[in-house]
Amino acid sequence: MCNTCLFLDSNINITAGKVLITYLLMFIFGCVLGYALEVLFRRIFTAHRFVNPGFMKGPWLPLYGFGLVLMSTINYLLITYLPSDFVFYNPLGNLYENQYMSGPTVYDLVPIIIVAISLVALEFIAGLIFVKGFKVRLWDYSNMKGNILGVICPLFSFFWFVISIVYYYAINPFIYRLYAIVFNFMFEGDIGNATSHYLVVFALGIVYGIFLIDLIISLNVFSKITSFAKKVQTVVGYEKLRESLKNHLKLSKEKFNALIPEEIKESYETKKKIKKERNSRFIYKIRALILKDPNKDTSKNYDENGRPIRADEDKEKS
Repeated sequence: MCNTCLFLDSNINITAGKVLITYLLMFIFGCVLGYALEVLFRRIFTAHRFVNPGFMKGPWLPLYGFGLVLMSTINYLLITYLPSDFVFYNPLGNLYENQYMSGPTVYDLVPIIIVAISLVALEFIAGLIFVKGFKVRLWDYSNMKGNILGVICPLFSFFWFVISIVYYYAINPFIYRLYAIVFNFMFEGDIGNATSHYLVVFALGIVYGIFLIDLIISLNVFSKITSFAKKVQTVVGYEKLRESLKNHLKLSKEKFNALIPEEIKESYETKKKIKKERNSRFIYKIRALILKDPNKDTSKNYDENGRPIRADEDKEKS
């Protein structure tokens, strides 16, 4: 059994299929977590509003899913196969072969730097695939100093380095224990049972089914954008295109409304008014069941802050 898996249930037979299921769970978790982080980042720092940061409809960003898998795998391989002289950060004291606690060491720079470089490479490859393959730019660093093809730049590469440090010290030591708990639960360990594996796999299958449908639909949209981009021989900014489409749909709706004959508009407004009156009568009947006087306006019984006005204050006003 691997050094980093010493706290797994020894009765569990670790197979490639079980590891694959664990990786699938890790990937989808990374997709959702990355989506949440991107939404918050754009809400606070860039767009200042809630926007969908990905090219898919659902709440997932595959780039972050691959990133989480990559970070976990690299850390596992380095910690497991580097010489025993390399003492790594081990706050829990039972994660690696050396069964003692250790704080940050200079050897920690090895996995941190390799993970940071790997994340920058992952971002570059993903950006290159969309720019060169689909003619779509999902993110644009072309205005940043030192950028390469507008898909990576020194500033955001530095952010990836910071993320690597945060991941290594704040997440990585504990994620093994989390995976161990999940692994034991799924594959009949001390806390698992005969049905837990099937329930988790069934739920995971449903999630991946939705994910794959979303992916197919999104790639179909991208193929149409790619055809358009190749005709005009340009690279399309995906977020700008999405905003342009929204504005176009809004304008088209206004033009459509302008073409509707006045008779139809008046008929629609009349029906809308009748429906509103019907709803008002229904609400009145409900109020009549619980109020002495359904028509009485009690809004004056509260001040501008929404606090009740005392009876003596009400008399003074009257």
